[in-house]
Amino acid sequence: MGQIENMKIQDNSSGPKRLNAALAVEFSICVFLIVVFCLMFAHSYDWEIEAGLFPRLISGFGVVSMLAYLVQIAWRNIKGKDGPAGRILDIPWAKVAGDSRSVRRTAIGVIAWALAFWLGIWVLGFHIAAPIYLCSQMVIYGGVKKWIAALGGAMCLLIIILVYDRLAETTWNDPLLFDFAKGLF
Repeated sequence: MGQIENMKIQDNSSGPKRLNAALAVEFSICVFLIVVFCLMFAHSYDWEIEAGLFPRLISGFGVVSMLAYLVQIAWRNIKGKDGPAGRILDIPWAKVAGDSRSVRRTAIGVIAWALAFWLGIWVLGFHIAAPIYLCSQMVIYGGVKKWIAALGGAMCLLIIILVYDRLAETTWNDPLLFDFAKGLF
């Protein structure tokens, strides 16, 4: 009988949750991003295919992602589920303690990663730097297995080669390492 008294009875008859302030802000941000992606998509049609292809792809994926996310949060709100919060692009900020030193260290880390990516493109070239950057981010911040991260890097390289090299015939910069190697021979 003691166990029955300690059990909490859940009342599911309350219906959907009311729209709280955090949900309203999240919804507003998603709508704003959808508008930005749609404007980016429309504006990119004024450009040549080489220049407009990437903004079209990103904006298309962005609209689909935001719509899927809106459906997800609406579904959670309607069903009244407080499941684990979804994570969208909170890496590496998910592990910040909140004190100013931790925030500063994380911000410096994010800036350092961006500079390392830019430097990698400049020195090694986009075909090498982008897959390595993606792979390392997936392992370090995403916590995925190394073979899955390597597969992600390989898919990144495949997209670069098929979409940009073959389809769009994009002209790439000559990396410093290649220029240096050409000078040796």
